[in-house]
Amino acid sequence: MKYFIITGTSRGLGEAITYKLISPDHHLICISRKINESLMAKSSNMDYLEFDLNNVEQVDAMMEKAFSKMDKASIEGVYLINNAAVISPLSRVEQGSAQEFKHNLTVNLLAPMLLTSLFIRFSEELQVEKRVLNISSSSAKHHLPGMSAYSASKAGLDVFTKCVGVEQGNQAFAVKVVSVWPGMIDTCLQEEARNTKIETFASAEIFKMVKDRGMLATPAATAEQLVNLLLGDQFIQGTVVEEL
Repeated sequence: MKYFIITGTSRGLGEAITYKLISPDHHLICISRKINESLMAKSSNMDYLEFDLNNVEQVDAMMEKAFSKMDKASIEGVYLINNAAVISPLSRVEQGSAQEFKHNLTVNLLAPMLLTSLFIRFSEELQVEKRVLNISSSSAKHHLPGMSAYSASKAGLDVFTKCVGVEQGNQAFAVKVVSVWPGMIDTCLQEEARNTKIETFASAEIFKMVKDRGMLATPAATAEQLVNLLLGDQFIQGTVVEEL
């Protein structure tokens, strides 16, 4: 049995990734603030943990619970997909509040760091394939006005990935960590960006144009590429994959 821990599974890309991973030999452990009932109905090999990643003090207990769902004798591989993300605040930096910045950096950077740390710790004794896939963004490199928090958090996630890759190395049963830019996808984050008032977020017009020109990939198509990367032989330790 392969075990997958996936964050942000209530909608969008996280939901699509989970659908792609449903299989008799896959056990899925889904994490989001609300249970996705439609996902639960699709597989008996699924556990759902209702959890808000802002509650960083409780992440340890949550991950301990996730690993308790695994039958150690039957594990073939164990995987973590850090997918959950927020895009706001979408405004010039001087217009953002402390609470907005804290929320963005907690969900987009601090939570994946903690989850990765605990994943490595709890899987240390497992002599199986162990992989962490961090869902990043090209916003780490390509910058737009009004997206400083999001871009900074994703750049931080990429650097974190590289650093953990150096720490883990390529010895037998090391945890392999990869960050990926999945491209432009038709998700709630895109919708939020294009529907933000232009007076606050000058780049909203760019997101509207991308949608109008049909340049957005579907979550399902992107999820298939991400699953292929996660389970394939191009999952190279400590790398940032800029194009699927």
